[in-house]
Amino acid sequence: MKDNEALTKYIGALVDELSALNIKNVVISPGSRSTPISMLVNEHPKLNSFIAVDERGAAFFALGIAKSTKQPTVLICTSGTAASNYLPAISEAKESRIPLIVLTADRPHELRDIGAPQAMNQIGLYGSFVKQFIELALPEASESMYQYARTSINRLYRSSMTAPRGPVHMNVPLREPLVPNFALEGIFTSGKRQETAHTVLTETVATISKPTIHKMTELFQSKRKGLLVCGPYVDEKAVQKILDLGIMLGYPVLCDPLSNGRTLMNEEAVTIDTYDTFLKFEEIVETIESEVIVRFGAMPVSKPFNQYVQKQTNCEIIVIDEGDLWRDPTLKATQMISCNDEEFCTAILNSCTQKMDSENQWLMKWQTINEKTKSGLQNAEQFEGLFEGKIVQLLAKHLPENSTLFVSNSMPIRDVDTFLHTQTKKIKIACNRGVNGIDGTIATALGMAAAGESVTLLIGDLSFYHDLNSLVLSKLHQLPIKIILVNNDGGGIFSFLPQSKEEKHFEALFGTPLELDFQHATGLFGGIHSKIANWFEFEDALSKNEERMHVIEVQTDRKENYDLHQKVWSIVKKEYEK
Repeated sequence: MKDNEALTKYIGALVDELSALNIKNVVISPGSRSTPISMLVNEHPKLNSFIAVDERGAAFFALGIAKSTKQPTVLICTSGTAASNYLPAISEAKESRIPLIVLTADRPHELRDIGAPQAMNQIGLYGSFVKQFIELALPEASESMYQYARTSINRLYRSSMTAPRGPVHMNVPLREPLVPNFALEGIFTSGKRQETAHTVLTETVATISKPTIHKMTELFQSKRKGLLVCGPYVDEKAVQKILDLGIMLGYPVLCDPLSNGRTLMNEEAVTIDTYDTFLKFEEIVETIESEVIVRFGAMPVSKPFNQYVQKQTNCEIIVIDEGDLWRDPTLKATQMISCNDEEFCTAILNSCTQKMDSENQWLMKWQTINEKTKSGLQNAEQFEGLFEGKIVQLLAKHLPENSTLFVSNSMPIRDVDTFLHTQTKKIKIACNRGVNGIDGTIATALGMAAAGESVTLLIGDLSFYHDLNSLVLSKLHQLPIKIILVNNDGGGIFSFLPQSKEEKHFEALFGTPLELDFQHATGLFGGIHSKIANWFEFEDALSKNEERMHVIEVQTDRKENYDLHQKVWSIVKKEYEK
């Protein structure tokens, strides 16, 4: 199109500003109305574009990239129901605080609400799931409008990266003709005031006031029976500071697997990693009542920990949250402190006058319980049958240094919480734990692989089935990934819930056996499939470094898996009696 100057330079300015903000990755779901945005992204020399045909998978793929890079990934789609399919991933991004910039193309205003094809109401489509919504004006050929396009994307970027980070949405109405004029000069330079971004954005962190520092320091030094809790999504630098604070105060540090604190070893061993197991036992809980609990990050995966907090009647429960939100599902918090995690720990560490007594009986009690529990749990390694908990133990042993274990929700993340313990090997654990859904798991793991991580995915058969479409992303973008598919032919987690006692309705409503042969699906998308029969075959398959997708299927039995978990917990209880 030779005469499409307004469209070309307007969208060109918008696209170029993404690059000026140091955004690198764009995921495009093909469509007609989004043609100028997609083509100009593809044309831009500094933007890396990925094509993902299925919008639901595309959004989770973008989520995985952003989860890895900690920078916004841009999502682009056409008008209509295409945009609706982004919602599951956007809701996950909102709750797990992952920055996404969603650009939805739209019909111009005159084609809305009159029955035009592929048109629906996209104004505020994602509601409260996005931090900010902007409907961009229609393209106009003027420097002021090109500047407006740049400023608008700046506004969204700042919102997505300000605590709490999260997704933002821009709706872009466009008139035909939609093909940019690539013969024009300076298609990416319009609307610039300077060589850098249109507006320089400076990030800040929430700090803590001196009176609050003094108050907290006095509290911690007067309360000997304290806990620090390192929940999901805590920044790595903050995790180290939390461990340092635990050493200083003599407080055990309960590290959720998604905090990645279990691979940050500390010489004084304040990390507690088996609490999900021993907090199941009332006789243990009664001996470890806390006076103060300080939680960083989101609520841990562990349900027994949640129940433990509920039982603490004379306890200060403090939640540190820079995002100034109310993340307290226990409804027990006595103080909510809006502060950056690392800043809080640094302030208290600098304020404390002396280290706690090394003979701290409180800390030693937690350490003793933790070690006995760990000793009992390690007995699972002796099981010859294909036990799902042992899969986690073998993965921890065999995964290479600096690799990523992406874990699906339901049973896999709970087994990781139970059976993954502190170690010197650096392994990153990731999961979509914002809304805890099972959709989009494969796509998110592949997104992290696209960002350059060496990813192994641990997933159940229902989660695998939910996201089969996304296997094509491995083939299209040549992303090697190892997928450990735990196939217990249904929803294994429900065997641990009260519904399992209702035999009449259980299998149809909760067990939901699908009886699928996943070898065919793997082959369809160009992958290698291995169905293992014993632990030797499992370890052998793990050791192979394939250059493409490798699905390692472990077939387990739901009832037997439930019984083996009960057996492990029985062994743990005997450890306490020694």
